[in-house]
Amino acid sequence: MATPAVNVGQRVKYAREALRMTQEQLSKDLGFNDRQTVSDIETGKRAVKAEELGQLSDLLDRDIEFFLDPFSVVAEAKYSWRASREVPDAAFDRFEERAAGWVGMLRWLRAQWPAETSPLRFSLGLDEHSTFEQAQSSAERLVAQFNLGPVPAVKLVQFVEAELDIPVLFVDTGSEPQQAAISGAACHLTELGAVLVNRKEPLARRNFDLAHEVFHTLTWERMPPAHYEKKGSRTNRRVEQLADNFAAALLMPESSLDALIDPARQKDAEHLADVAAQLLVSTEALGWRLRALGRIDEATRKVLAKTRRAELVGETPKLFSPRFVKELHAALDRGRVTARKAAKTLDMSLSDMSQLFVAYELTDPLRS
Repeated sequence: MATPAVNVGQRVKYAREALRMTQEQLSKDLGFNDRQTVSDIETGKRAVKAEELGQLSDLLDRDIEFFLDPFSVVAEAKYSWRASREVPDAAFDRFEERAAGWVGMLRWLRAQWPAETSPLRFSLGLDEHSTFEQAQSSAERLVAQFNLGPVPAVKLVQFVEAELDIPVLFVDTGSEPQQAAISGAACHLTELGAVLVNRKEPLARRNFDLAHEVFHTLTWERMPPAHYEKKGSRTNRRVEQLADNFAAALLMPESSLDALIDPARQKDAEHLADVAAQLLVSTEALGWRLRALGRIDEATRKVLAKTRRAELVGETPKLFSPRFVKELHAALDRGRVTARKAAKTLDMSLSDMSQLFVAYELTDPLRS
């Protein structure tokens, strides 16, 4: 049974920087002669002694478990958050620490059943110098190669998880208005890429955000995205535009547009709004896609963006994912992790975790 190694030094650095503390300050408080010892600890060149761990816990205001917990990916995982521009950095930071538990448990569960994961990592041969047309073409080829059908959104989650081996976790981003404005994120670890999606977002937005974050996951090594992608900002704009072009083509391939749009009603906003509903995308997204392809003019795009249909009806996804919950259930049932540890890692109560298994029609391992 594999257990991911914990990089204590990375967590020391993370906790120190969170307090805006310099290496010199921490070295002095620890009684070291200079900052080099702290630098060596943070880079993994020197191990942390047991008595030093207690000191670090006090000085950095973290429980000892923070530095040793194998279920967390804090300080290891990198994220690209997608949200409204009003969300302050502090809200991201609080949410990111919660996400570290979800992704950490995901990684730990995958390590328990390595035969169920692919030894290969799928990637796209694109970089910041790639054209928007190349990003679109990559998405179109994926639709054709994996037979995603005329409405790719329907098969999108299954395709991403089964064919690309990118886990998708549907999560609750919190009751605070600031955190509820977080749409989701791409998450990158050396051995794993994952996507988090706010399950309470409207269906069309969930679909586009998932496709957008998949692009980041598939291209992270060549063009790492910004930590926070706030809608309407200009941070790392080129990478985000490539991601948007990829997402649009993945959800609205030309083959689907050809099949669903009546050529005689190419500029009929009412008809195009119906097509958007069939594709499970917003009228705004379809408008930009058609405009980029030269199929409609700017005037039609603006009218389409203002054409409203009833909100697309779609069942709110269950928390996390079927595979994640199934593997968690098996780990608890086999005694590989305690219920209290799992609940704490997932930021849930034991009662909430029991309800999670009920939602997936699984027996409650906490009562067996």
